[in-house]
Parts: sequence; C-alpha cells; structure tokens
Amino acid sequence: MKTVDLLIVIRCHAFTDFVIDSLQAVEYYTSSNSVAVVLAVDGSSKSFGKKMVELLGEDRVFVSATHWGWGAGLFSLLLQSIQYFRYRYEFNHFQTIDYDTLYINHGADTAIMSKINSPKVGLLGVHMKRNDHWRTIYGKEKLKFERTFGAPPPTYIAGEGCQGGCMTLSAALLHEMQLRRMFEAPFLVAKDHTTIADDHLLPIFVRMCGLEIVDISEIAYCHWNIPRDPRGIETMGYKLFHPTKLKARNKDRSTEIEVRNYFRRLRGAPDLLR
Repeated sequence: MKTVDLLIVIRCHAFTDFVIDSLQAVEYYTSSNSVAVVLAVDGSSKSFGKKMVELLGEDRVFVSATHWGWGAGLFSLLLQSIQYFRYRYEFNHFQTIDYDTLYINHGADTAIMSKINSPKVGLLGVHMKRNDHWRTIYGKEKLKFERTFGAPPPTYIAGEGCQGGCMTLSAALLHEMQLRRMFEAPFLVAKDHTTIADDHLLPIFVRMCGLEIVDISEIAYCHWNIPRDPRGIETMGYKLFHPTKLKARNKDRSTEIEVRNYFRRLRGAPDLLR
C-alpha cells in the first residue's frame, strides 16, 4: 500500500483526452513526492471507467456501481471514492478536482497544504460565504435537512459554499467525518434527502464537525463560469483554474482544446488532436 500525504482525485465521466491532460498537468506541477493522482468515475459511465482502469489500473481508478449524477449525488461519489482509495493508499489529506480543472504552476499542492496551519482547518477551496440561490434552497429544506442530518451550528451561514472545481479535505475533517459516521447513510445517500449540491453540502458538514473553511482564491481561479480568458493567469500567481471549458454547459470541444493546448505548450507537451 502506497503512503502519501495528499491524494488528488479527478472526478470524471467522459473525454479521455481531457482527463489524461488534467492528470498530466497535476503530475507535472506537483512539487511534493508525497502525492498521488487518481480518478473517480460515476456509475453512469461504466464503459468509460473500464477504459480508464485498463489504461491506469484498478489502484488508480474508482468506478462507482451507482449512478449518482450531479448535485448532491457528487457528495456520495466523494464519500465512496474516499472509502475506495483508503484500501489502496494511506493518505492524510484528500483533494477532489473536476476533469476541467487544470494545475498551471509549480507548487500548487504545497501552496494549498501550507494553509493547513491549524488543527481546526477542515476544508480548503474558493470559499463563497453566501450564495443566494443555495441559501433559498437550504431555507426550503431546512426542517427535513435537520431531521435527517442534524442541525448545523451557528457558525454555518445559509448558502455557504466552496467552489467544486477544487476542494481539499484535511486529515482533521476526514477523522471527524469517520467519527460521526458520515461515510454511512443517510450521508452516503444524501441526494435522497436534499437537493443541495455537493460544494454547498460539504461546507455544512464541515461546520457540523466543528471545523473551519480556508479560502485559497489567491492561488485558485475557480468559477462556475470563468469570467475571463484564462490564458495568461499563470503569470498572476494562480496555481490552478476551473473550468477549462470556460462555461458550465459549454459543449464546444474546440474551445476547450484551444485553452488546453495553450497550457500544454507551457509544459512542453504536444497539442491535443482536434
């Protein structure tokens, strides 16, 4: 069993060339030798998952048996992937990134890890203190949520979130989640009880574990829809960004290939085929 300080999991369901590009970017810009990069594939894409297993091996690819889908389902995929890789790696911290998240500068991993400077740090990412949409959803579901999962403490502000393109769970959070049996139902099947998306659901549970959320927006340029052309942000101190496809629902592969090719050239990698 391999021992690492940080396990980085890319969650994906399609686009082999893009997934491998993101994996190679993480590996290229990782500064610590105590890091491993693996994949988590939703059960809706078993054939893609099988292809990834054949390419990378079972130790590096988790394929869920369940079609979890998006939103709250991604929280279940997160829990399952943590459990799966615990039998294959000994790790302290766990980072989940999307397939369209790209590391773009050396030391992304160490820059994030350096912010775990207190035993109270539970989650690291681009912290959103209040999102009005998710605040409204939480308000509508509050009674059912509390009956199912328990009541969040006063430290939780309704609508609080952490941009899902890159979220890092500290060893302290993983420990607390294990103690509180958060890897079991009803947490494991959260989407049966809530429609709150994973990147707004996880911060609630972080607060319930009595831990803090650390903002890393000075090194992570992560958005739902990126507000600018990302080419050039590597000169501005950013270590990673999301999304390479620029817009959440962008179906134009040529746009993503153009963006990825720019950052591939910075790594000395050949262009992706169009």
